Amino acid sequence: MNSRRAVLASVAALAAGLPTVNAVVSGGGATPAAAADQYGSNTELYTRTADREGVDWVRRFRIGAPAQVTDNDRASSGLLGSTAVIAPHGGGIEAGTSELCMAIAGYTPFEADTDPAGAAVPGEPQRDYWMFEALANSAAQHVTSTHCDDPAALAVCTGNLYAVSLHGFDDTSVKKVIIGGRDARLKRNLLAAFTKYGLTSPAADPDWNVTVVLADPSTSIDGDDPANIVNRTRTGGGAQLEISTALRKAMFGDFSGAAKRRTTAGVPSTASPYADHFWTGFVGAVREAVKNHERGLDAL
Repeated sequence: MNSRRAVLASVAALAAGLPTVNAVVSGGGATPAAAADQYGSNTELYTRTADREGVDWVRRFRIGAPAQVTDNDRASSGLLGSTAVIAPHGGGIEAGTSELCMAIAGYTPFEADTDPAGAAVPGEPQRDYWMFEALANSAAQHVTSTHCDDPAALAVCTGNLYAVSLHGFDDTSVKKVIIGGRDARLKRNLLAAFTKYGLTSPAADPDWNVTVVLADPSTSIDGDDPANIVNRTRTGGGAQLEISTALRKAMFGDFSGAAKRRTTAGVPSTASPYADHFWTGFVGAVREAVKNHERGLDAL
């Protein structure tokens, strides 16, 4: 797999002391797949479909260059931005999560093969991100988060103190967010931020109702497994956001394809008259929760 992304992944992996893409693909170590998954790991997916990169799937990521961080200001302390944003099932698998990943990471949603610098949102920190995006055969390319072994994903998460992952679950009847993961403080900060930004139920307008809950630890989408890619951070924890189809659709003026989602994120339409409310509220809430978390705050 001699693509530009493979080379970048290998460079990033080496910087983080991780195996390169070629080493992973040529070696073993894949874990058994979940019952619904065709592939037991990203390694297995890349090995069996290596020549399909750019056709069936793409990976996009940012790994910030190492930098010296100092703070000698008596009156205030600088924000240590060290939170990764990931979408393990982007593209056509859990539609809308790629665009949310880009936005929360500080970018206007942009197309692959675009220089991210041109999409950076002024005034927002640009955070490390990683996305796996299915372009075709979407359902077959789902790899459960506990089996994610993509070298770039590992480099992104292990290089940051915290992480937030975006996921989708199939419910077209209720706008809902389920907050999981191992970082309890980050989960509390997210829950408080969603309330502040108007993603609550009951809302002033019933059409704005969004149910936001902490995941039940007994469920399979709790996201608290240490092997979950979002928990592979330097602190050993992260937050997993499961978003219903109904809420994801409500964020976009046109949800029918990746190109249309990129251009209508937060743009109201007849089909999604409150896209601006849901998109701005969700993205703004997660951005603020992350910043508060990095400041050491706790929304107890």
